[in-house]
Amino acid sequence: MQVHRTPSEALRDSDILIAWGANPEGLIEWSSPAWRHFTGISATQQTKHQWQMCLHPEDKSISKNDASDDKSQRPRIAREFRLLHHDGTFHQVLGYVHFSHDQTSSEPAPHAACFEIKTIAANVAPAAQDEIPKPQSLSLTDQAIQFDHQAIRDLFGNDSRSLRELAELFDTTCEECLEFLASAFTTSNQHDLFNAAHRLKGAIANMNAPQVLESCQQLEEAIQANEIAKAENISPEVIRSVIQLRTRVAEEFRT
Repeated sequence: MQVHRTPSEALRDSDILIAWGANPEGLIEWSSPAWRHFTGISATQQTKHQWQMCLHPEDKSISKNDASDDKSQRPRIAREFRLLHHDGTFHQVLGYVHFSHDQTSSEPAPHAACFEIKTIAANVAPAAQDEIPKPQSLSLTDQAIQFDHQAIRDLFGNDSRSLRELAELFDTTCEECLEFLASAFTTSNQHDLFNAAHRLKGAIANMNAPQVLESCQQLEEAIQANEIAKAENISPEVIRSVIQLRTRVAEEFRT
C-alpha cells in the first residue's frame, strides 16, 4: 500500500527543485538537497536562517505579494526572483513562495519551490559567412517522445500536488522560451539566443526526456558556435518536440 506524502515531504527530498519551508517567524524548518547545494547552508545551519535573508533586497516584496491562504483555489503564479548562491552572488530562479496557515499559529508560514535559470554568456564570434547548411531532420516528431514520467513520480512519492507544481514551473519556462525562439532569429543577438536555448535545455533536463534534451543540446551548441543558420534550421523541430513534451507533462501531472 502506497503511503501518502504531504507536499512538503515530497519537496524536501527533491534533487530537482530548490525547495524550503519556514515557520511563521521565517526561520527555515526544512529544505531540499537542491536548496542546500544551491545556498551552501547545511541542514543543521538552516534553522538559524530566515528565508527572507536569502532573497535579493529588491525581491523581498514577494514575501508580501504572495501571501495567501492555502485553502484558496487561486493557482500559484511562477515568477522570477533572485536567491543568494553559495558563491556569494544572487542567481536568478523561477518559482513561487506560497503562504499557508496551520493549526498551531494564526500567522501564515511559507514554503517555496523553484529552479535556477542559468544565463551563461556566450562568446560572441564574428558572424559566419559560410554557406547556409541544409535543414537537418531530427525525426523527433515522427516517433513517440520518450518521457519517463514514472521516474519523476517516484522521486516525488507520486504526490499529485508536488507533481502539479513541477509541471506548472515547466510549463511557464517552456512557454516563455518557445515564444522567444519562434521569432528570435530575425531580431535577437547570439547572447540572447544562447540564454533562451540554455534555459529551455535546463527545464527539459528535469523531465527525463532524452530525445528532446538531445535536440535542445544541439540547438544550444549551434548557437554557441555562432552557427546561427544551422540553429535556425534546427529550431522548428525543437519547438515541435518541446510542445509535444509540454502536452505530455500536462496530461500526466496537471490533470
